[in-house]
Amino acid sequence: MEMEKHQLKLLILFVFITQACSFKIDEPKKGEYRAEIKTKDGSILPFKFVLFNESDKLIMKVENDKETLIYDDIVYVQDSIKILMPPYDAVIIVKSEGETLKGRYLKEESGKEASFYAVINDKPKFTSNKEADFSLDGKYKTVFRPENPYPGLGLFTQKDNKVSGTFRKNTGDTRYLSGITFGDSILLSTFDGAHPYLIKAVKKGDTIFGNLHYYSDSITEFWMIKDDDYELANSKSLTRLKDGFQSINFNFKDINGEFISLNDEQFKNKVVVVQILGTWCPNCLDETQFFLSYLNENPNEDLAFVGLSVEAAKTEERALKRISSMIEKFDIPYPILLAQYGSTDKEVFLEKIPMLENIISYPTTIIIDKSGKVNSIHTGFNGPATGQAYVDYKEDFKTEIKGLLDL
Repeated sequence: MEMEKHQLKLLILFVFITQACSFKIDEPKKGEYRAEIKTKDGSILPFKFVLFNESDKLIMKVENDKETLIYDDIVYVQDSIKILMPPYDAVIIVKSEGETLKGRYLKEESGKEASFYAVINDKPKFTSNKEADFSLDGKYKTVFRPENPYPGLGLFTQKDNKVSGTFRKNTGDTRYLSGITFGDSILLSTFDGAHPYLIKAVKKGDTIFGNLHYYSDSITEFWMIKDDDYELANSKSLTRLKDGFQSINFNFKDINGEFISLNDEQFKNKVVVVQILGTWCPNCLDETQFFLSYLNENPNEDLAFVGLSVEAAKTEERALKRISSMIEKFDIPYPILLAQYGSTDKEVFLEKIPMLENIISYPTTIIIDKSGKVNSIHTGFNGPATGQAYVDYKEDFKTEIKGLLDL
């Protein structure tokens, strides 16, 4: 009997080793790729990237209009290649077949995915033999979800038939869009790891009608019309304290499990910037990188930053891991606390900071003076893709902080 058990164990071990050795991974070809993600209606969302080796490490470099994104957390799992994009919960899982990569783009927390295909190709994202009937150059009053209107502002530049730009919203921007116009049509796309977007639109008279595709998850209708004088609402007018309140407070865990409150000694008699964010949010990361740049250029003992993170991760452990990954990746010197996990619902967050009347966006930034009173609340973030709006935001922030520090 003992002999039979021993033989069975040896057989199981043999099968396991045989299967493990049977996984064969074809090394992906190095070079320039044109990638395609399939959207909800079957449309193709393209983007460009380069695969290369550096110090024996495989690296993916995404060319996203005016920005370059580097993803170097790439692992081999059985017969597949897994390209992680920390701190986002997004991942590309593919198999290499000659000059192609086939697989899926996946959001790990939600489980939502889209098919992914890439082939070595030096051609641009979009091509057309048709000349454009119009120029998209300029500013556009935009309305998303016409049945339940949400305001936006299109900002575009065009040279020949090549277009780049973004949509500003009260909550943030769609980052770097680029593509072409041809005939009466527009095709634009972007890929930043967390938010792959495809814009398909047609010009009819003075109005442009289109759809914004968010990978395979959703399709949002919009229309826009050229209006060089149109502006969105002031970002400091959208989020408010409840009547009777002049300050806020909180008590949340940091990545080490220590509770941190705004009443702590590290914040007393200081100007405090409270950043409400999520590691899944590209606009939040754009804002974080601006804050890091500001701190590097303007060190001051009377200024403190703290982040309150709202995470989609289903468990506290995974949420804290996301935050730790973000802190490590961007070398963030200030604490980021876990304010909420399992949901990014804003009504739930308001229960944690009941002094706020409302919150409509991640990020939202609360600037507090040395006496502990809220000086301003800034909704959303105008990132680098918004051009002058980004410049104006940085100047306004610097002016406000300097004024509070000088008091």
